[in-house]
Amino acid sequence: MSTNNKYDDIRPYSDREVSEVLSRLLNDVGLLDFLARWRYPRLSQLFPALARLPISLYLRYKLGSVDSVKGFQDVVYYYVKRIINETTDGFEYSGIENLDPDQSYLFVGNHRDIAGDSMLLDYALYVSGLDTVRIAVGDNLVQIAFATDLMKLNKSFFIKRSEEGPKKVYAGLLQSSQYIHQSLKDGHSIWIAQSEGRAKDGMDVTDPAIIKMFALAERKSDFAELTERLNIVPTTISYEYDPCDVQKAVELEEIARSGSYKKSKGEDLANLVRGLGGYKGRVKLTVGTPLKGEYSSADEVALEVDRQMRENLELFPVNQWAFSQLDTENTPTANDALSERFKQRLLACPEAARAHFLQMYANPIKNKAQT
Repeated sequence: MSTNNKYDDIRPYSDREVSEVLSRLLNDVGLLDFLARWRYPRLSQLFPALARLPISLYLRYKLGSVDSVKGFQDVVYYYVKRIINETTDGFEYSGIENLDPDQSYLFVGNHRDIAGDSMLLDYALYVSGLDTVRIAVGDNLVQIAFATDLMKLNKSFFIKRSEEGPKKVYAGLLQSSQYIHQSLKDGHSIWIAQSEGRAKDGMDVTDPAIIKMFALAERKSDFAELTERLNIVPTTISYEYDPCDVQKAVELEEIARSGSYKKSKGEDLANLVRGLGGYKGRVKLTVGTPLKGEYSSADEVALEVDRQMRENLELFPVNQWAFSQLDTENTPTANDALSERFKQRLLACPEAARAHFLQMYANPIKNKAQT
């Protein structure tokens, strides 16, 4: 039985649970089928049991002796490095050298990719010799058991967003706040997105409600002192290309047309895989400066997080090109080969959603201009 019952329904797995969870995963037909469809698409369609076999043998070889979260992340590191090499034209990071390895931090990041944002922060911390973070994930994100197990093995904890009724919603937010405070106190850093859900339109804006949630657990404390103690660090990730750009544009178009968008079953998981495995071009991560000073409200904190994010946002030629298509009076120059590559991506997007596609790539320029 856990000694931390208060958080059992949201916390990551502990070392003593790793062996049991991995044993369960190694026998999970859903996970084996999922990986087989990705690795051996034709074989898995014709002979699913046969396609599962090499996947199962390989996983047992890599994970069979793992008995700790650190051991699991050591294995994950190899695959993250491979993802970076195969899906990017270079991953740069900065600012981590200014962090104190003996302190815990609350990284508040912009959110472009379901798993990639926190994964790349973890990678940068790992190769820099710092502890990886506990990752805040909405409990509405993935409703598949093996995906939940994998996230919890990778130090993810859940924010209850699917609760209904004011009392349950408040209780869930309070529990999350208390867990964040306890984690920081115990020396574990946290990553959380600046707002609920990905910034599908390319505008990175901090929701003050996230900051208010941080304060719930100690709502009677002095707000300025509490903010400083939380060690909030704005963290900005910039992708040259978004592997889910077409899917985001289609969703934005449907919302604009009908007022709502209903996800299909398994859509989150498909987008998670697409985001990890799709081409990203150049990627840059910038870790900002911990917030210090007399902040009197959540709005003031959100404004400072936004200021640092805009300052650290990296713009790429594709952003300029997309902006030029929407602003004919102020047309930046763009490389012809680049224009052609981007046009091909644009043509892959349904015509009705192309304006949203362009806006998604142009908006970082508008956002940064507010600096």
